[in-house]
Amino acid sequence: MPRRIDLFALMAFACLVPCVALAQAPQWPTPQDMDGALKANPFPGAERIGSQPIPQPPRVNPQRSAIDIEAIARGKVDLPNADAASGQAPAPLRIFITLDMPPASLQLLTDQASRAGALLVLRGLKSQSMRETVAIVGELIGERKVAWVIDPEAFTRFAVYQAPTFVLTLNDAAGNYAQGSCSRGCVTPAGFVSIAGDVSLDYALEAIMRRRPEAAPRAEPILKRLRGS
Repeated sequence: MPRRIDLFALMAFACLVPCVALAQAPQWPTPQDMDGALKANPFPGAERIGSQPIPQPPRVNPQRSAIDIEAIARGKVDLPNADAASGQAPAPLRIFITLDMPPASLQLLTDQASRAGALLVLRGLKSQSMRETVAIVGELIGERKVAWVIDPEAFTRFAVYQAPTFVLTLNDAAGNYAQGSCSRGCVTPAGFVSIAGDVSLDYALEAIMRRRPEAAPRAEPILKRLRGS
């Protein structure tokens, strides 16, 4: 008797499996269902699409950052911490440097530039990266107030071929001229005197005065600020 019960249970289970499989099979829409859905929700025609207003993109007013990207595109930019307020007379003394110079020389010139009020001039970006340039400059200057500028045209205007080069303008006209744009090959009029070499700023100023005594009225006040007298 138990054998007959097991046989009946096995037969019932065999009949139940196809029913479960059918219950789990997906119900695909028939062609009639698809035609009905298309009639209820037709695709928009060209006249309907043309009548719909095109959404405008959201208006974004970006805040001006410390780095002027437009100025970078023009080939000149004031780096953060630059003391370049609009309307201020240009610095009479410029120190042309590169970030590939020995660290000790860069530290010395940065410290002296902060005390003398000199402008440090770079030709371009370090490894073509503004992020890397700003990071190196920020580490170099620390908390000191130093004017920095990236100005490749200035290297042409002042005929600078090596770094460091110290350039002292002898009058405001030469300084103002140097602030303007300059096409390739343009050279600032001979209203400045320069000296190149890995020397200190005070040594460079003294050498400039020996070479051009008429530079003394511009160089002596800078030397006094540098020496704290």
